Amino acid sequence: MKEECCNIFEVFDEENNLIKEYTHWKLLLRKKNTKLGACVLITKRHLERFSDTNNEEMLEFGAIVKEVENALKKSFNYDKINWLMLMMKDKHTHFHIMPRYNESKTFTEREWKDEEGPNPLIQKLVEPIPQDILNQIKAEIKKNLN
Repeated sequence: MKEECCNIFEVFDEENNLIKEYTHWKLLLRKKNTKLGACVLITKRHLERFSDTNNEEMLEFGAIVKEVENALKKSFNYDKINWLMLMMKDKHTHFHIMPRYNESKTFTEREWKDEEGPNPLIQKLVEPIPQDILNQIKAEIKKNLN
């Protein structure tokens, strides 16, 4: 459930990029997919502070972390993963999930490079990712979720 004061689900294009809806959270593929398999995990309730999550949301969050990391590992064999909660622009509790790669990956006949080194905040995107490619990434992740 989203509140009228917030458009975070539109910002991340839930209609096209929803991977899985949980009881308290929604997992979406990032439409600006700068890292192969980059996702965003958003609380269904409008919460401006992570500390406002309740016990049920936190319990589910722990299970989601394991499920998502396992699915992304099976899907794209990342080398490490970053969970970023910055909320500099969108004042709604959410995490950017950024798989990181030591070497370039090929998926959908496209080469994906992770050239920014240890700085996950650098978000170069040379060209927009077409929705059909995003759909293939989304399908690969869904296939590997529990």
